[in-house]
Amino acid sequence: MIGKWMKLAVLIPALAAGVARAQSGTVSGVVKDINGGGALPGVTISDGSQSVTTGSDGSYRLTESAGKKTLTASTTGYLTTSQVTTVSSGVTNVVNWALTHSYGTQVIPATRMNYTVLAWNDLGMHCDQDDYSYFMVLPPYNTLHVEAINRHGGFLSGSGYTVSYSFPKKTNSTLHTNFWSYASQYGFNVAPNVGIKGYGLSGNMAADPNGHGWIAEGIPVTPYDDDGTWDPFGAATVTLSQNGSTLQTATVVAPVSTEMMCVNCHSASNPQLDILQKHDSHNGTTLASDQSKGIVHACSQCHSDNVLGAPGQPGVESLSLAMHNFHKDKMNATATATNTTPDCYNCHPGPKTQCLRGIMSRAGKSCHDCHGDMYGMTSSLQGGRQAWLQEPRCDSCHDAKHAENAGTLYRNSVFQNSPDGDMNNRLYCEACHNGTHGEFITSVAADPSIPQKFQGDSYWIWNCTVCHQFGSGTMHR
Repeated sequence: MIGKWMKLAVLIPALAAGVARAQSGTVSGVVKDINGGGALPGVTISDGSQSVTTGSDGSYRLTESAGKKTLTASTTGYLTTSQVTTVSSGVTNVVNWALTHSYGTQVIPATRMNYTVLAWNDLGMHCDQDDYSYFMVLPPYNTLHVEAINRHGGFLSGSGYTVSYSFPKKTNSTLHTNFWSYASQYGFNVAPNVGIKGYGLSGNMAADPNGHGWIAEGIPVTPYDDDGTWDPFGAATVTLSQNGSTLQTATVVAPVSTEMMCVNCHSASNPQLDILQKHDSHNGTTLASDQSKGIVHACSQCHSDNVLGAPGQPGVESLSLAMHNFHKDKMNATATATNTTPDCYNCHPGPKTQCLRGIMSRAGKSCHDCHGDMYGMTSSLQGGRQAWLQEPRCDSCHDAKHAENAGTLYRNSVFQNSPDGDMNNRLYCEACHNGTHGEFITSVAADPSIPQKFQGDSYWIWNCTVCHQFGSGTMHR
């Protein structure tokens, strides 16, 4: 009898340990330098209660209980970074890191200025077409935002101030697109070089409807300069003035690309016609015949498109769902498509543009890490997700401090956790971090013109004195 109790005394702790192991998972990965890509040894990875240090190859491994965990990576000379991950029992979850060097020793240029202008593009990259004579996916369209600050007095409102914009190298879009020859057929009654929201290639911006600065929506800029140079990161000049007197100027990129690479899979001689013919073949439409008679259609006539606010036709898949669903199993149809990485660049800009260029890309993330692959995109849309209105959130991977506003997209969210609360609900997240897919620091030299002018580097706006006098004053409207 004593022997049996001794066996149980040994067995029970062993069973308990087995249960604990079954309810645990593993987090492992590699930590690298975001600039050079080299492995970083000696980095501390912590979940707040336990920690490990990366080895000589930058790798680490943590055993974690199941559930949602917030991890941090820290080491001397680099910014401490956090990521959120969900640990599953018996599963190894890979969490890699790319750390940014510590910064902040330079003299801040804005300290010698009275006014700061923060300007940005809302999406980080807009899509456009070279040719509208067959169909329209999207019209020429770009949006700029501006918030202006008197460093001695606080945020400026629309009253009494004027913010204008112009594109020195892009003054005539009709040189590079035939959109206005077909605009009326697509439902837009606009003059040449005027966008569908009424803004031209230069002019005054309107007051932001949320009360945060100024906005110019739907600017019809193309990826071509007037002399024909292909430049998807063309710069606009923004001017802040009062009573005709210039207070401050700045430059900001207005990214746009026509690299919707249909030619990767469709007929090289005429991909647009091939698309219409295949659409007719699969769906019983007469798009190719209509086009031969001079009648062209927008995709959004039948497919709902939240970008344009188009309701589409009942029973017809949304444009986003139709595109991802139909093409999800066709990305290996040609060698060009197969070798285009990530596969998203077969349709989204693109092999040359590479619109995913922000800090997430520099950290080794791909489109799939946030959006999923084409099968994942399809299933989420079939499950009811609304394209362009419901998108991946920063707080899915980062901590609550970096979360968007509740029920609000990143591009529409505003600062909520300033140190003294004075700037809350006043400053768009993108004003400091830049637009989606182009978050600072980016891999494109043209992007950081705003932080370079006012902060003296290419990082997000991190220094208080960019907007505050001496970094200690409160902000007032």
